[in-house]
Order: sequence, then C-alpha cells, then structure tokens
Amino acid sequence: MVAKTTTASIIALILFSGCSTISQNEAFDSLNQLTSEQGIKNLQWIKTLQEAQRVEQSVQELLSQPLTQENALRIMLINNRALQQTYEEIGIAQSELVEAGLMRNPLLGYSIGRSNGITTSTLSVEVAFLDLLWIPLRRELGGLALEEAMLSVGDTVLRSARDTKKLYIDARVAEEKVLLSRSILKSYEASFQLAIRQYTAGNLSKRDMLKIQDAYQHERIELMKLERENASAREALNTALGLYGKQTHYTLSTEMLKPSDNVIAETGLEKRAISNRLDMRSAIKSVDYAATQAGYSENTRLLDEVELSVESEKTTGEKRFNTFGIKLPIPLFDFGQGRVSKSQAIYNQSVHRLYERAVTIRSEVREGYARYRYSYDIAKETDEVIVKTNQQILEETQLFYNGMLDGIYELLEDQRRYSESKMEALDALGDYQKAHADLEYTIGGKL
Repeated sequence: MVAKTTTASIIALILFSGCSTISQNEAFDSLNQLTSEQGIKNLQWIKTLQEAQRVEQSVQELLSQPLTQENALRIMLINNRALQQTYEEIGIAQSELVEAGLMRNPLLGYSIGRSNGITTSTLSVEVAFLDLLWIPLRRELGGLALEEAMLSVGDTVLRSARDTKKLYIDARVAEEKVLLSRSILKSYEASFQLAIRQYTAGNLSKRDMLKIQDAYQHERIELMKLERENASAREALNTALGLYGKQTHYTLSTEMLKPSDNVIAETGLEKRAISNRLDMRSAIKSVDYAATQAGYSENTRLLDEVELSVESEKTTGEKRFNTFGIKLPIPLFDFGQGRVSKSQAIYNQSVHRLYERAVTIRSEVREGYARYRYSYDIAKETDEVIVKTNQQILEETQLFYNGMLDGIYELLEDQRRYSESKMEALDALGDYQKAHADLEYTIGGKL
C-alpha cells in the first residue's frame, strides 16, 4: 500500500510540473504588437506549405502594380527568408520555456537475478524531488529569455524595415538617374549629328566637331555606368524582398521623391529613443535574466541533485520487500562557488553592456539627427538654388546660341552642367530620404 501511495504521489508531481505551456502563436502576436507600436505591421510567420503559397500569392498581387515603398516593405515583411529564420528564435525560446516548467523524467530501473532455483527481481524508481522546487525559478528565467528573444527579433524586424526603405530609395534614385541620362544623351546625339552636318558643310571646325563627339561619347559611357548602378541597386532590393525569376520584372512607382515641408526639432529625441528602442529594452531584459540566473545559482548551489528512490524487491518464496531512500550530494569539494561567481560576472557584464547600449543609442540619435538635418538642407539648397541657377544659365546660353553669339560647344557644356546639377539633386534627395529612414529607426518610431 505504501508503494502504491508513493507512486501515485510521484505521478501527481510529474503531471503538476508539466501542466503549463505557452503558444508560439501568442508569442508571435506579442512580437506583432511590439513592431506595430513603431509603425511596422502585419508580420507573418511561414510554417506550412499552405502559408508559403498564400504569401507567394500576396507577393504576386503586390507586384502586379507599380511598386511603392509601402508595398516593398509589405513584401519584405512576409517574404524575406532571413526574417523567417529570425522568427524561429521565438520558437526556440518558447520551447525552452516549456521545458523549464517540466521536472526531469524519473528513472525506472528493473533487475532480475537467479541462483539455485531462486529468482530475485527488483523494480526501482528514482525522482529528482527538489527539481520541483526550482521549476518556478526556471520558468521565470525562461519567461525572461522569451521576452528578450521577442525584443531582439523585433529589433531585427525594424532594422530590416529601415534597410528595405533605403534600398527602395536607392533603386528609385538609380532609375531616375538613368531616365534623366537617357534624355540628356538624346540631346547630345542630336547635337553631334548637327555638328557632323555643319562640319561637312564647312561651317564648323574639325576641333569643335571632335569636342562635341567627345562629349557625346562620354555621356554614352556615363549612361552605361548609371545603368550598371541601377542593376545593382535593383538586385539589392530584390534580395531584401526575397524575389527571383519572373518576380523581378516589376516596375517601380513613379511617385515624386521630395523632401518634407518641415523638419522636426531635436529636443526629446534621445529620451524617446531610450524609451522606445527594442534593442535597449532587450538589453534591460538581459540584465533581469542575469540577475535571476544569479539568484537561481545561489539557491541551488548545494541541493540541486536531491533524489528520492523507491525499490520493490521480490524473491521466490518470500514476500515483496519495499525500500524507500533519499540521495543527497555531499558538498566536500564543489560548493557551487564556481557557478555562483560565474553568474555574478555575467550579471555585471550585462549591466555594463546595458550602460554601453544607452550611451551608444544617445550618440546614434545625435549623429542621425545631424545627418538628417544637414541632408534636408543640402537637398533643398541643391534643388531650389543650384538646379534653378544652372537652368537659368542654360536658358541664357540658348539665347546667345540662337543669336549666334555662342557656339554649339558652349551650349552643350552648359547643358552638361545643368544635367549634373539635376543628378546632384537626385543624390541629395536620396541621401535625405535615407537619413529620414535611419532617424526613424534610431528614435524608435515615426518622425
């Protein structure tokens, strides 16, 4: 009867210790909530073939129309396989949390011996009894590790979103520069054809004709370089979006790229970043985890392997003999001092890492704001002053050319300067847009 009661108690403990689980879907929903607070919504975790097929269909629908930055971001969030790999970190942490809430399996032993016609059989069960006491501590550690994993994955999502925005801007600017260069090349080609006719008719010197030809050939080479840059920028975007094959034949939106009418003030951005940045919150959870781990190591330093045992022995011709026992570690050599000091060192390390992260984030905010502010000023100045000034110069030169006061080479030279100013304006606008995306990530939310 005693053996049956003890066995029932062991089974009850095992069932009690393994009764709690946390859904991976719930953990991923929490991740979605975290990123939604910073403007990145509708993450999707692909786990089945059906889900992968639905994602592919969604991607095709988004690519069937000119691709905007918003839709590029949506595609990246559901189709980027690097992100899908990162999501599995949540699954791993959630599985470890479940495992932390379980007792170690009991050890069931059976032996049989035979001698002189007598058979002795022994059935034994060993249970790490005190393991049950550490379950709440282990579950607390597992919960902190899961939270830290979600924050870390969330930060990866936000970084990927920032990088995708910048890659989209690069692709748009590269394509705009190619289109501009093609229109310029047509003008150069027409001028070169005119120069050939004038030279043939004896109205243009050979030197001037060769200068015009040189300008035309240089513009052709410049277009080739820009097309090469465009191909590279587009492939970088394809990689981020997870596209291949026919999916890469999309067209980019032609919506106008322009700087915003207003710029934000720098006041309060550092405080906002410290409060909102997910990598900062992850570092805080790392400190909490290290502190809890240090406490766990301290509490279990001596009594982490206490075991209860039950043996039931039956010999032929005799009654069954039941034995109950306990196994205690004797702390003669290892008092757990190594584990405790290691945990303390890890805790101290995480505190210093948290402080370092805070200092770095504040520096990133200041640097990011300066880059954003100066990029805005440069983009406005280039577009409103330099481009317009060169446009006016070209218009004046056109008048001189029409009045035969300037030659065609002077006209082409001013056309070149005007074209270069428009290229500079595109680059400056792209730099501003990318600085804008960087600053949004740096402060942890929309500007």
